[in-house]
Amino acid sequence: MNRTARVFSLLVASFALSSAGCVAGAGVKAQELSVADAEGKDPAELCKNALDRENPFIVEWPGTHKVELESISKRGLVMVRLQGCKLDVLPRCEAAGAYNYESVTPSRDKLEINDDNDLFSKLPIASQSLKAELASGRKLSLDYVLVGQKLAKAEPAELSGDCAQATHYVRTISIGAYNMESAAKAKAGADIDVGIVAVGGHSDSSRQRLKNSGDLEACSSKTELDEKAVKTSGCGAPVRLGLAPLH
Repeated sequence: MNRTARVFSLLVASFALSSAGCVAGAGVKAQELSVADAEGKDPAELCKNALDRENPFIVEWPGTHKVELESISKRGLVMVRLQGCKLDVLPRCEAAGAYNYESVTPSRDKLEINDDNDLFSKLPIASQSLKAELASGRKLSLDYVLVGQKLAKAEPAELSGDCAQATHYVRTISIGAYNMESAAKAKAGADIDVGIVAVGGHSDSSRQRLKNSGDLEACSSKTELDEKAVKTSGCGAPVRLGLAPLH
């Protein structure tokens, strides 16, 4: 049975269970199947095999993680646990060291996420929070610009504290600005996306802003920024990490 047939068969089964639940009573609810579920794949395994897994985007990271990242990086090297789709900062695991800031010529790029396979491959750390957008028939786009990078001066020589769960240390922190949006997928035969969202009180095609930090256009037009200028220009958001495994 090919991929399409397997997915169709399981979705039909899901519909049947849902119908049965309606008959049996309001307390019965069928589980919604994702593409990953329908193909019998464990999402954690999909994340484990993601492209460029050790260089994850962190645009969907909780604010507490970003605060911890910045705070710890000022005192030493950042230790993390990378497990499946989850990346956690370990604030109680300490390692002496420091990061040097290096400015770069602004580099702008864009990611398009059309299905679960794209999501787990390109944005594994954000996969759990963004699956619902794809399940509702929308697609995602991440537009970002990088203006600099914090680079660890050396590998951690010694760890102290609660480090039993540490798997990697943060070698690089790429900073800049980003904007993530979702949009309704075009129906078969349609040339444009359809949908309505309110932006500033007005309808703006089908696009809906999910996450953003900084000013993409302004940061893209900047010349190389030193560390002080980055903090005051709105181009200092952590966008992507470079992880290195602990030995």
